[in-house]
Amino acid sequence: MSNFEILLIILGLAVVIVSLLRRLHLPPILGYLIAGACVGPYGLGLLESKEEIRYIAEFGVVFLMFSIGLELSLPKLISMRRALLGLGGLQVLICTLIALVVAKMAGMTWAGAIAISGALALSSTAVATKQLVEQDELDQTHGKLALAILLFQDLAAVPFLIVVPALAGVASKNSLGQVLLQQIGLGVLIVIAMLAAGRWLLRPLFHHIAQARSSELFMLTALLVVLGAAFLTEYCHLSAALGAFLAGVMLAETEYVHQIESDIQPFRDILLGFFFISVGLVFDPSAVMEDWQPILMILISLILLKTIIIALLAKLAGTPTKTSLRTGLVLAQGGEFGLFLIAVAYDLNIINVQHSQIIIAATLISMAVSPLLIRNNKKIALFFLRYLKQPIEEPLEEITPSKDLKGHVIICGYGRVGQTLARFLEYENINFVGLDIDPVRLREARAASEPVFFGDPTQENVLIAAGITKARMLIIAFGTSQQSLKILRAVRQVNKEIPILVRTMDDTDLEALQIAGATEVIPDKLESSLMLASHMLILLGQTPAKAQQQIAEVKANRYKMLRGFFEGENIGHLEDYQSEKIYLHAVELSESAYAIGHTLEELVAQKIPIKISSFSRHGFKCNHPSAHTVFKAGDILVLEGTHEEIYLVEEKLLQG
Repeated sequence: MSNFEILLIILGLAVVIVSLLRRLHLPPILGYLIAGACVGPYGLGLLESKEEIRYIAEFGVVFLMFSIGLELSLPKLISMRRALLGLGGLQVLICTLIALVVAKMAGMTWAGAIAISGALALSSTAVATKQLVEQDELDQTHGKLALAILLFQDLAAVPFLIVVPALAGVASKNSLGQVLLQQIGLGVLIVIAMLAAGRWLLRPLFHHIAQARSSELFMLTALLVVLGAAFLTEYCHLSAALGAFLAGVMLAETEYVHQIESDIQPFRDILLGFFFISVGLVFDPSAVMEDWQPILMILISLILLKTIIIALLAKLAGTPTKTSLRTGLVLAQGGEFGLFLIAVAYDLNIINVQHSQIIIAATLISMAVSPLLIRNNKKIALFFLRYLKQPIEEPLEEITPSKDLKGHVIICGYGRVGQTLARFLEYENINFVGLDIDPVRLREARAASEPVFFGDPTQENVLIAAGITKARMLIIAFGTSQQSLKILRAVRQVNKEIPILVRTMDDTDLEALQIAGATEVIPDKLESSLMLASHMLILLGQTPAKAQQQIAEVKANRYKMLRGFFEGENIGHLEDYQSEKIYLHAVELSESAYAIGHTLEELVAQKIPIKISSFSRHGFKCNHPSAHTVFKAGDILVLEGTHEEIYLVEEKLLQG
């Protein structure tokens, strides 16, 4: 049978199996693995080994690591540093050490024990995030914590990619520690060199390529950067995936990141499928029957220990018990990087075929049952809380608006739309309370003395704390209908009379939202169509109605008021990054800041391109600070501009 025929059979099996798994709400990764097992030496025997697709499969991991690097911009890492380093770092460390001790007690070599312990410490980013998005839980507290831990696990895969191949080269005359230090030292040097090269070379290169306005040339350049970086690290006897990851990190700070990610995604998804097919080729289903006891033991230990460890760490970090348990359940499975590390260790003869089969089987089964655990994470957490006789009510987190507040407007969701509405309310001197669960956006808005508080508006106690019984109106500024329906049901349990405005993307769930209690539903797409129609009719000579005149007045006089938004974490890229967009960023002047003792006039005279949206001192906000205002320690300056402009001005204000 020719290679072309074998390829057709593999692709046909993958399409059929993945389609079936999607109907069962199971991850497509399992479909590729099953397809590989079917055509492999333990299945139909069409491929005797994975050498036929080995190189294609390696490119899948290369593009996956590049995509992860694109997600890890420095500002995002800094904004998530507490959960990232605290929860993520401790989780990987503790899980790795426990698995390492158990593996050594089972008689494995140090090299094999390190490879297996690293593989079991990592969870599946693909499975967890996909399920959280489907359940509309990615923006909830447990979803954000899980995302931060997954982010650190993706980072932790990088040193494992350096260490595991190095373990195969440990000679008898060299100690394991010496080899690891040499490889890690080499890795650090390459990381520094590539990041420096990326900072000074890649942005000008892509700027030049973008000027050509050729999508083909842009895509070719992106592929060249990915594969070139992968070749460089492989040439230095490190993992090719490490080079691709570094290339992604280098490009994450540029304005071309989203276009590059869009161009690379088709290559990544297809080639990554071939990687999982290659893993399935070496999987022997009969091994599950022969070694079912150790597989079952590892599977149960993996799920229980990860859930307990992550839940305890989240609890120690001050997270409510229920949320901590839900976070642990989301990350209780093995992951794709674990499969990759096991495949690498097996290829390098670090572990034998039996050990690789056992770990692969346990990881695959954990990934298969994971969607069920994530889907029911709230029910499972409540069950354990009742069993342990723990209080189910969670303490409120930072919901402390004034108790005397009444006649105000509650804005659920303080993103771009929520902030726009807040500007209008502020202009009309109408009090409002914003509710949001984005920690970055919350910190920025609170620093600017805006009345925004942390809270999930789907919970009745949060709504009560925000003054729902005395509020004048509630606005749901989210774009997702599922979240809006939950909020509507919670609001109507407490206040049946309050007017509720709901924003939605389209009219798909219009009737459901109205039945749930929405006073008015404003679909974005329909409203934009009506706006376009009004302009069309005006241009055709019809007299504008009063509504169109009001819209024209807003456009003529208040556009400047609507410029600039606190960006937040932008998980899932709901709002694309553009270099020309105007953003807001709150900067607090520390005691050692350069701007202290200087006036705004003096800073402008020093050619610092500072644009201040608002100024706060001791909680009092001023939208138009005087040019003669002398800045003091603790002052909050809300800067306005592009990302590059804000970065430059902040550096000047703090360091001079």
